[in-house]
Formats: sequence, structure tokens, C-alpha cells
Amino acid sequence: MSIARTCLSLTSRHLTSRRVISHVDRVVGSHKPPARAASPTLRRTGKKLREGPAAATMPGHDWESMWAAGLEPGQAFDASRVEPAFLDLIMTGTLPKGDALVPGCGRGYAVAALGSAERKVTGLEISATAKAAADTYLSTAKAGDGSAASEHCTIVVDDFFTHTGRYDLVYDCTFLCAITPSRREEWAAQMSKIIKPGGEIVSLVFPLGDYEGGPPFALSTTIVEDLLIPAGFERVSLTKVPEEKLARTAPRGERGEYLYRWKRL
Repeated sequence: MSIARTCLSLTSRHLTSRRVISHVDRVVGSHKPPARAASPTLRRTGKKLREGPAAATMPGHDWESMWAAGLEPGQAFDASRVEPAFLDLIMTGTLPKGDALVPGCGRGYAVAALGSAERKVTGLEISATAKAAADTYLSTAKAGDGSAASEHCTIVVDDFFTHTGRYDLVYDCTFLCAITPSRREEWAAQMSKIIKPGGEIVSLVFPLGDYEGGPPFALSTTIVEDLLIPAGFERVSLTKVPEEKLARTAPRGERGEYLYRWKRL
């Protein structure tokens, strides 16, 4: 009887995780290169977005179950590559060198792209299974300067909100949108703590749109600036990502992404 209950419990968890992945596929869109992604412009609805049924469908703390269920490259939020607009920015050579952080790094595509002899990169994950997937990817991936990514990149399992590292550069992509809106000000305060004065945060603002629920929760450039300006950041640049450079599709809302660059004062 005990064994039967255990089997039923394991089956239930597996099915729930599969539903979670299916939900993200519907909201974010499954994509494989050269699939192009979308993010729409969200109208502000106040300090917080109301959280609809989707938030209960995909609890923000259940990332480990989602990864353990078998998240494949190109599925849900995994774009199978570093975001093209961000890669173009890396290639300009204008981003800070030194220590960089990619919170919610997933398989580590951006971690590898940022890595170089002049930049050591930490990928932060809350899921041990995601860390294992990123370690596997980095074991064969090339860093931005063509060397082995594993020489410059490390993946750690930690809670972003209590993380104590200090960085010259942080890249946020599909991370802020995964956080419950009620914790967004904590996100900004933590960014202010971990980014050194003169350091930068690059935010790929996605998904955009006027919809309720998540994750992913809808974002806008206005939401990002209203969070970062009071936290001690000034805008460096705001770029609308060209259609051919979009990394993900977003069935809900308008097409589009914005690449926002901020400097810590």
C-alpha cells in the first residue's frame, strides 16, 4: 500500500512537471534556431501585475521539477542559443570586463558567450538539474574569445536574493519575468548590492504585453526603469531588437524585445 502511494505520488509530480513545461511552451513559445522570438510592449497597470491562474499552474519555486521532467534545448524558455541581440552587443567589445553574472542562466548559452580571458562569468541557477545541463553544455562550448568556455565560466546553485558575489556586469534575460511581481523591488535592490559602482546590468526586456499571470510575467521598459532608477542606476542605452534578431516567440502580446543597458552609479 505504501509502495503504491509512493508510485502514485511520483507519477503525479512527473505529470505536473510536464504540464509546467507545456504551459511555458504555450506562453513563451517553443523555439529552435532560426526561430525568432517575440516580446510586446506592456502597458503599465500599476505597481504590480495581478496574478492570474497561470501563476498557480506554474509555481515560481518549482524550477527543479520542470528541469527534472526533461526540458530539452529549444523547449519553453530555452532558445537553443545566446540571444542574437545580446551576442551583437558582446561583439562590440563595449561591455565591462572583470566578473560577470547571469542569474537564471539555464543551459548557459549567455554564460559561454560572455566568457573570455578578460571576463570570468558565473551562471546562477536555483535548480541542480539545470546546473548539470549547463555544466554539460559548457564542457564543449566555446567562450566569446574562442577559447574553452569551461576555462572562464562556472555554474553555481544559489538563491539570487541572498547571493553575495560582486560583479562588473550582470545579464538578466527571462529572469525578472520569472519573479513574482511582488518581489520586483527586491530584485532591483539586490542588483544594486551585487553590481559594483560603474558596473552595468543588461536587461533583455521580454515578454512584453498587457496580460495577467505567469511566469513568465509581462514586462515593459517602463517597469524596468521604474525599478532600476530608484535603486541607483542610470540608463546607458535602450534598443528595440530588430525582427530578425528576436530570440523567442510570445503568443500572448505584441512581438518584440528591448535590450536595456544600465550603469550602477
